Amino acid sequence: MSKSLEDRIRHLEDIEEIRQLRMRYHINTNDGHFDRMWELFTEDAYVDFGYISRARGRREINELFLRIPRNLPLVKQFIHNHLVEVDGDEATGVSYLDARYAQDGDSVMVAARFDEIYTRTSEGWRIRQMGLELYFSVPITQGWAGDQLNYVKPFT
Repeated sequence: MSKSLEDRIRHLEDIEEIRQLRMRYHINTNDGHFDRMWELFTEDAYVDFGYISRARGRREINELFLRIPRNLPLVKQFIHNHLVEVDGDEATGVSYLDARYAQDGDSVMVAARFDEIYTRTSEGWRIRQMGLELYFSVPITQGWAGDQLNYVKPFT
């Protein structure tokens, strides 16, 4: 049985609200509003940044994000290809991160993947789980492929 027009519109609105949630995360990051990050998460949310840091619940998540500017004086993140799949009041999302950081006087390039679970709450959609898979985080002077940066061969 096909979905009603109302159900299809709600599905699209849910996807857009979740994408807006992800964009608010990066606006807060890029504008240095780390004190607002906790608002984007559920009360029992879990954040897993691998070896960098982990946090459970809004209080720990707030503490995690407040530590960022002490460790990274410059953080600019750009998100790509946010794929969202909604199933009722739950959803999953995958997005790709291209970022520039400053750390210990070095300019750092970062590439990573976010995997998330979202939950519809009385406050709207919120992040229940956020995982980060780092592909690389390297000083620009070092690069991620040695001295040779151009691997594309001429077309024949």
